[in-house]
This record gives sequence, C-alpha cells and structure tokens, in this order.
Amino acid sequence: MVFTLHPVTRQRAPLWPYILAAVGMVAVYVAFNARVDARPVGELADIPSLAEREDLNVLLILIDTLRADRLGCYGYARDTSPHIDAMARTGIRFARHQAQSSWTKASMASLWTSLYPARSGVLHATHALSEEAQLPAEILRSGGFRTAGIWRNGWVAPNFGFAQGFELYLTPRPGAAIPGFRRENPGARLRGSDFDVIASAEEFLRAHDQERWFLYLHLMDLHQYATDEHSARFGTTYSDAYDNAIHFTDRAVGALLEVLAHRDLLDKTLIVLASDHGEAFGEHGSEGHARDVHSEVITTPWILSLPFRLEPGLVVETPSENVDLWPTLLELVGVSAPTSPADGVSQVSRILGAPARATTTQIAHIDRGWARAPADSRAHVSLSNGAHRLLYDGSHATLYDATTDPWEQTDIASEHPERVDKLRELAESYLAATPPWQGGTPRVELDDMQLGQLRALGYVVDAP
Repeated sequence: MVFTLHPVTRQRAPLWPYILAAVGMVAVYVAFNARVDARPVGELADIPSLAEREDLNVLLILIDTLRADRLGCYGYARDTSPHIDAMARTGIRFARHQAQSSWTKASMASLWTSLYPARSGVLHATHALSEEAQLPAEILRSGGFRTAGIWRNGWVAPNFGFAQGFELYLTPRPGAAIPGFRRENPGARLRGSDFDVIASAEEFLRAHDQERWFLYLHLMDLHQYATDEHSARFGTTYSDAYDNAIHFTDRAVGALLEVLAHRDLLDKTLIVLASDHGEAFGEHGSEGHARDVHSEVITTPWILSLPFRLEPGLVVETPSENVDLWPTLLELVGVSAPTSPADGVSQVSRILGAPARATTTQIAHIDRGWARAPADSRAHVSLSNGAHRLLYDGSHATLYDATTDPWEQTDIASEHPERVDKLRELAESYLAATPPWQGGTPRVELDDMQLGQLRALGYVVDAP
C-alpha cells in the first residue's frame, strides 16, 4: 500500500491536524508491513511438512499478459513490481519458466490440465475443455476445499469448460471508478478494474476464511494497459504504458496481500503467481500476442509465496512450464494428483535440490487460425530441448541458441541441419498427438453477446 500526501493550503488553518494525520498514516503503513512480514521464518526442510497441514489454503493469482522480464525480481531495472518482488524475495521464483501458448484460452487449458495444447485439444475459438478432464478445482473440492474463481477474461468463461469444480465462478460487478483510471490499449473496452476482483475475493474470504479454500483470481488490467495517475510513471510509449500497467496491477496484488494480512491468512496460504502469456513489442515484427510463440510472448513468471518466509528466497534455475504448476501444487498440499497422463511434472524435487534431468523438452503452441474457420489450421510450435529452441510452422523451421540468444535474434538453422532435423521430428510427433478424451474436443457456438465480450478484450474474432 502506498500513501500519497498532497499539500493543502488554507488561510490561518493550523498545521498540527495534518501533521498528526500524516504521522497516523505512516504508522498504519508501517504496522501493515510489519504484519505482512509477521509470517514465521522457515527453511527448505519445512516444505515437505506442508502436505501434512489441514489448514493450508491455495491462492492462484493469474496476471494476464505478464512477461517475466518486466518484473524487478526477474532483473528489470524499472521499479514496476514492488509487491510481487517482495513475494519472490521471501519465496520461490522459477527463473526459466514458460507458458504453453500466447493465447489465453489455449494457455489456460494447458495450465489446468497439465497437457500441451495438442493434447488438451483447445486450439480454436470454438473449442472447450472436455468434461472428462479432471481439473484441479474438482480435485481440491473433493479433498475438502471450498473453491471459487473470479475472472474478467471471456476466454475462461464457463461455457468453455473452465468452471469445472468451482462452487463459485463469476465475473465481479464493476465498482466505483478509480480516479484517473484509463486504458492505454485502444482495442480494449473491458468494464471495471482488477480492484473489483479483489473486492469480490474479500467477500469470499469473509464468508469462508475459517474453512479450507482454493481461490483463483484472473486479473486483466495489464491486458488492457490500465493505469492511473499514481502508476503512470514510466513514460508514454506503448512499451512504457505496459510498464505503467504492471505497476498498477502490482498495487492490486498489494491490496490483496493486505486483505490476507488483515484476516490473518498469510501464514495459512500458499500463494501462486503466474501468467498465461507475455506481450510482444516488435521483437519479431509484431506487437501484442496470440500470433506466434516467440520467447517474448511465452516467457512468464512463476512465483510461490509460502506460509512462512524463506530468508533468502529460493531461485529454481532449471526450466519449468505452466503444465508443471498443478502437479507441483497438488504435491505441496498433499492432495493426490489425477491418474490420467500429464505432460507436466511436479517441481517439488527441484525445489528441494534434487539434480535436474539431463535434458528437458518444453513446448509452446498456437494455431494461427484460432479466430477463423476451424478448417484454417496453421500450427506454430516452439520446442526447446537442451541448448536449442526450434520454431516450426509445419514447413519452415528456425533454430536458436537458447543459452546465448534467449530472445531469438539469430537463426542458426543452417549451421546445425542435423539438430534441426531431430527437433523437427519431435515437433511433428507432438503435432500428431491427440487428446485423451473419448468424446473428443467439445465445440461451443459463440453468440453475439460472447463475441462482443471477446472483442471488448481487443480480439478480432470471426462470427460463426
């Protein structure tokens, strides 16, 4: 929480009331931060015991469109993210993390199912998650958790299958306007702000904070580059506006942490911060996302804040992906994972210091025809294996050195033809994969209202 004091001039008015008010506000600020930091100090050896706790809650904060390299805890020079950085400083940060797509629906389907996009089956605007999928909210609910999801992105709406397992799954009612609030993304017209999500979350916690709960919050202000006068501090370019919006969203995260502190929940809650995709600023000829799977649109943060402080926090340097998120969380809280096959693996052993596997393969995938007729399928796949990353569209392949060129500026395919052939084989094998659902991938019809809601996010989606 940040308090801003504005000078007030009044003739013959005494100054002492304002001085006392300022002192009081500072005292409240200090007391709040002390309360946030009042979590006990722990160590790595305490992590396995989390699975034995019967009072441990799970909070998933999904910040839409957040690329990792724009956060201070991932090395960014600008002070965009003080609250998120504090979470990482006393928690666990995964340094080499990626999402499975640059489009929200495909990415979130992979996050919830722990399956890569070709296997989740969610590749097109009309696709939905199969009811056969056993989603984390269902698993946690059967394990005694109260479950709630509060979202503002229409791609995770209930008709696409994302409400499975949630007792409460809703979009918040827009609250009072924030002074100076504005959206710098001209294509976005989404009503309200992420502070409405925080208000709804507080209502849920007021009713259920004495029970065990799982709460999923999907924040959207960064997607539409929303900010206000306090957070508009980094300039006026499109890239600057994105940084301003990160700072604005970080304040929403801070407000949420304050709610948890006020309700004495920080030492009972495993907080997870992640994102569905990043954002491009011309690195490969385009701006935005949902067009390709270059590094800038799939390199995202993953941070765990434990019910105790690690001093110092832990950085996991081995590669990880969003498909790993739920296998990891379910192991941490001691809930049995689904028996169905998964592409993701738990990272708990990596957290505890086990040696990394010799070679890991990471996959990201978008169908470039996702917004058009289903027959217009055009896969774009990123496959990382060892020191190399292959980008492949079904005919053309480019190769990059993932160690020395993580932002994919120099194509070295001509120098390593054998490596390209091997990785292309892996990519083709992946693209030939099919979902495990017996009924196949469900399809839904998008009505005019849904199309309007999606277009309010800035997407251009063809009518069915």
